Amino acid sequence: MPIPFRPEGGGQYFLQQFRLFLNAQGHSTTDTVRDRFDVLFTNHWLVSLPDIFRAIRRNPSLRLVQRIDGAATDYGRRGDADQRQHEVSRLADLTIFQSEYCRWSTRTKFPVITQDGPVIHNPVDLVGFTPVGPTLPLLGDTRMAAVTWSTNPKKGSAQIYELARRHPRIDFHLCGRYPDAPTLSNVHAHGVLDREQLPIVLRSCHAMVTFSENEACPNHVLEALASGLPVLYGDSGAMREVVGDAGMDVTVESFGDRLQAVARDWPAWRARSRHRAVACFDPSIVFARYLAAIEQARSAALRMSRTPRLILAAGGRASAMLLRLQRWDHAPTPQGSR
Repeated sequence: MPIPFRPEGGGQYFLQQFRLFLNAQGHSTTDTVRDRFDVLFTNHWLVSLPDIFRAIRRNPSLRLVQRIDGAATDYGRRGDADQRQHEVSRLADLTIFQSEYCRWSTRTKFPVITQDGPVIHNPVDLVGFTPVGPTLPLLGDTRMAAVTWSTNPKKGSAQIYELARRHPRIDFHLCGRYPDAPTLSNVHAHGVLDREQLPIVLRSCHAMVTFSENEACPNHVLEALASGLPVLYGDSGAMREVVGDAGMDVTVESFGDRLQAVARDWPAWRARSRHRAVACFDPSIVFARYLAAIEQARSAALRMSRTPRLILAAGGRASAMLLRLQRWDHAPTPQGSR
């Protein structure tokens, strides 16, 4: 896993916890492609082709595993991220998608990923994010949590600001990056919180609201569920798939009525939310599924036979340039509908 840890974003914490799980199961891990290993694990585009080729030259029989976080084009990211993960996809022995929506969006909506594979939802830290623990005396009789690491407009901050204007008696507690939050008495910006502070704020709220668009498997939603918060969500991406019966889809117009429906029985909704997190996103279950998929890939034949792959890897940057000429946005769209 040659991806340096940075304390931001769900993908980084996934990799951190997956390493700990693998080590506990007796598997060694390394963060350099210059070592000897039998599996190279990459998160979408975070390992460069030259590094992948270097790893293959040193470990000709390695299996390349690619975890897919969605199409960058789908959630408004600029640059060449989709092209880079498309290039890695052409070499992958195993492709793992974070949700059914993720698989559809990267293979049909935007034909970025060439290989099919299993869907394995993200895990959530059930110990750190829990309904039981310290709380804060946050302002407001009805407290809504909203969380984002990104300032991407598709994260839905504009809709949350509009809710705050329309519902002055509801307090909105913003965790993360909201640089343009309006100056309203019911809007409280807490800034970027660490992994100890965020659970405290979440469990001090009644529910989460999110209008994030085209998410593959939104970690902020999983953390809210684990904290016992029902989730009121804009029906986009994998939200409905992830939330299930632990929340309701809303619009800016329907928010008030849906919140009242949830407020009639907070305890039942909190229990339902925690139950869904435990039943569907327990790290021990999720990581075991990852490990089983990887073991299956290890026992199967290489997707690209060893000699052609070594020849490609030997080309180094020249091979990378050749793959770059094969654009994902010029590829035919695979058949299938969502």
